[in-house]
Amino acid sequence: MISPDYFSFRWSWYRPILNRMEQPSARCKIEVRELPIRIVGPDAAEYIPYVVHSTVAHNISTALNRLQEYTIRYMVRGEKVSAHKLPPMDEKTRAMVSYLRSQNPHLSRDLLHHWCADPAGAPALLGVCEVLWTQGWKQDQADAAPWVPAVNILLLKLIRNEIATLTDEHSDITSHVMLHMTGALYIWALQGFLKRYLEGAVEVRRIASYESMMIPATPMVFMQYQPDSSLLADDSKVIRAYGLEPEIVPRMRQLRAQVGMRNEGGILQLLAQDTLGSHLQRRTWARLSLWKLAMDSQQGGWMRYVLNAKRLDQLLAGQIQPEPPLLENLKAHADVPVAAWLLACISGGRDAKNAGEPWLHDNITLMAFRVFDEDVNIETARRQAEKIWLERKEGGSKSGPAPLQIAGLRRTGGVRSVEGRQSDVDPNLTKAWQDGEFVYIQPDITHALHSGKKVAIRHASLRIEWSEYLSHMQALNTAGMDAFLTATLLPGVMSLLVEREEILLDECSASGCLLRGPVTLLTEAGCTLRKRLQQWFSDAAGEADHISLRSEMPPVSICMAMGGEWSFAEIRQPRSGDTRRIASAPSVAQAGAGACRNQAVAQLAAAQDSKLGLSQLGRIRIEALRTASGEIVRLLDNSGFAITAPAVIELTRALTGKASVREVRLEGAQLKGVLDEFRLPPLPMELLHIRRHNHEDQPWLLIKTGTVHLAGTDVALFEMMDEHNKAIRLLFERGLIR
Repeated sequence: MISPDYFSFRWSWYRPILNRMEQPSARCKIEVRELPIRIVGPDAAEYIPYVVHSTVAHNISTALNRLQEYTIRYMVRGEKVSAHKLPPMDEKTRAMVSYLRSQNPHLSRDLLHHWCADPAGAPALLGVCEVLWTQGWKQDQADAAPWVPAVNILLLKLIRNEIATLTDEHSDITSHVMLHMTGALYIWALQGFLKRYLEGAVEVRRIASYESMMIPATPMVFMQYQPDSSLLADDSKVIRAYGLEPEIVPRMRQLRAQVGMRNEGGILQLLAQDTLGSHLQRRTWARLSLWKLAMDSQQGGWMRYVLNAKRLDQLLAGQIQPEPPLLENLKAHADVPVAAWLLACISGGRDAKNAGEPWLHDNITLMAFRVFDEDVNIETARRQAEKIWLERKEGGSKSGPAPLQIAGLRRTGGVRSVEGRQSDVDPNLTKAWQDGEFVYIQPDITHALHSGKKVAIRHASLRIEWSEYLSHMQALNTAGMDAFLTATLLPGVMSLLVEREEILLDECSASGCLLRGPVTLLTEAGCTLRKRLQQWFSDAAGEADHISLRSEMPPVSICMAMGGEWSFAEIRQPRSGDTRRIASAPSVAQAGAGACRNQAVAQLAAAQDSKLGLSQLGRIRIEALRTASGEIVRLLDNSGFAITAPAVIELTRALTGKASVREVRLEGAQLKGVLDEFRLPPLPMELLHIRRHNHEDQPWLLIKTGTVHLAGTDVALFEMMDEHNKAIRLLFERGLIR
């Protein structure tokens, strides 16, 4: 059975995701195309090829086999070992034992001590975990690719597969111990890693990283019993592991479908309307509540009732009474609902009649059901993600291309199969890794996951639409437009590429230009070019003969988008020798759609502003219209610098350690009296304030303006605000942005 504390802990991860109308199971997805190493199998699916160093595989196998041996020795045979014969403990070992003891008061102290202090036991298993997480983190920083959650999925796969290969000797007890010791320590170590590496990171990224690593680690990973994914939701052993009765789970699902998730609190009362439902619900509540009491009071004796259904039924029916120490434990915790109810039933008479039905009001059963159903979805999605990792070893794989013939990588069989293992690294393996053919999982934390021969292309697209700007400049430069284009505009654009060599110019014409490159450099280029266009217009307007032409700079639309796989094609003309190149990705279409200058939408927005008596906040306008069918359509007019949400996330990731990035959320009450004259985007107003280290430029300030449909996808847009914007000055003056 799973500890009741797990349900509240797990639900604290699920609730915010569900409140955002998202699915927690999506956190298990591995974006293979964002990783630099992948292969395409005969089924046209993409896989991540990997090789596990024999030491890593041996450490996992040995640690889990040792745990099984110690479980049989202490939990089955009941052996006693004098304290001086147990391995010595250090500070980390004591922390592990203390944590496991608080969660599992019924497990043998000698078992906890022996496995946690054995250098080839828990420390070896956690050592593998921390090395892989750290390698993934370092590779993530180098590639700007999602290595950490992907490696976490692989690690869970390795542990799950190794647990499934253990012998069936005393499988019920072994599976119980395996679940509560390996699973608990995995979560404990993962929390420590996340706190160590992600503390102080940008809020948006930290939450996403936490969720993508913590959520895939369900208890089902660490069970020795592994049913097929299609059977998980209805498997009686798995359901009982969550403390639930298999008979009531289908009924609870049916009731939730009827009342809806918002009203699922009423399931308990509906379930108790029939006798069987009431009995099963009472048994589930008692089992979970007694475990909770055992944990809180450190009285492991209650676990005999928790883990034995027949003995629990006898206790609930009054056929047996708790032993004297347990009875004293009940009296000492009489304020706990299960303790008060059992004491009333033991007293009999009027007290028993007035004991009530606390299981109808305690949501511990409902919480277990909620978490179980979500965990099933998570585990199914995680197993699908497991399959993306394709092991490259001698013997090959059906789903991938021809395997690498690498010697010395056969799996070891456990604790006793240490002899004859290869200690030196095979030269063929090293060469294949250096050639970038696979991800190499090895114990050396200083080595990268891959050689870097195949680097992920984390390029964004920046589209600048200046046709209207050039039309106005034509009117201002009636005698010298050719000179402006030749001596000012084109050299100004090309200088951006000279100053930032990683930026590539994919297109340049009278309608605009398309730049490709890292998000940080593209953001710099977009801001710099916008300032230059403003300066060129001011210079031209100052020299104009007609005062009427000296107006505000005509709109220039800029949009930066991020996402999708880049595809390239290059062809050379045989006669002229000219080279043509095409670089295509979904971000190109999104950037083009986002750099949208729509005069009709601008007039519609201006009319709405005039009707409300408000001013325009920024240069990006999103107007929502309701069609006759009731569907809401959002129209975009962009006269500023728009950045899509994926590009913003990539920007914050690229600036980790290089800038101070602060998220600000301003509610309507905070903005009252400050921005009353402006028409605001949907509240709360979300802002990102980015101040780069060792840069004297003005900080970047991005405001979320809303969501629009760009190139087939709904995308949230942020606007890069002008430093001279009146609304921004007011926010700084009132101290709402620091």
